[in-house]
Amino acid sequence: MDSVFGVVGGGFAVVAAGTSAQRSSYVFSNPDHDRVTRLGSHLLLGVSGVHGDCLRLRDETRASVSTDKISSAAGAAEAARGAVLACAQSANAMIASYDTSEGPMIYAVGGTAPPHRVEKYGAAGCGAGLCTPVMDEHYRPGMTVKEAVAIVDRCIKQVRRLGLASFVIMVVDKDGAREYARRIVKPKADMEKKHSQGTCFVNSKQ
Repeated sequence: MDSVFGVVGGGFAVVAAGTSAQRSSYVFSNPDHDRVTRLGSHLLLGVSGVHGDCLRLRDETRASVSTDKISSAAGAAEAARGAVLACAQSANAMIASYDTSEGPMIYAVGGTAPPHRVEKYGAAGCGAGLCTPVMDEHYRPGMTVKEAVAIVDRCIKQVRRLGLASFVIMVVDKDGAREYARRIVKPKADMEKKHSQGTCFVNSKQ
């Protein structure tokens, strides 16, 4: 199910976003269609919503960040809001960055409301209602990346109660924005095909 969520930890931020398994073999075989992407060396964007709107939001935000030389999450969030209002009304976004003076930060963008800073954690999309209680229970200040990703994995497990979904997880810290992991689910038809060929599918990313 289409969802995006983020966690601010001790010196880093994690953002994960995914889409339904029915589209995952196409979306996740092509990095150009990832729901989380780098906007700059220390800046990343996660999106959820209708696929076409997500691509428009990502591409318009990336263009604005490049043209205006934006390096902060706050500045990129304003650019993303402009894209949502102009051409991507169904989409939501979480933008994370790391700054030497302010540390890690995440801004959430969606609808007509101004972007707002996420102090600890946040979620948007179909799975937001399932993820928030998980984050409420397990979040604590000063977490490590591994601990934050463990919360993300708990959220992914909850989202999959609504339907199979594949996710990309990215982290940003003083060393830059980078992919951390992929949690891929194969569509049922693909798994049945593998079984029929004598190969048992194992999700080694979990």
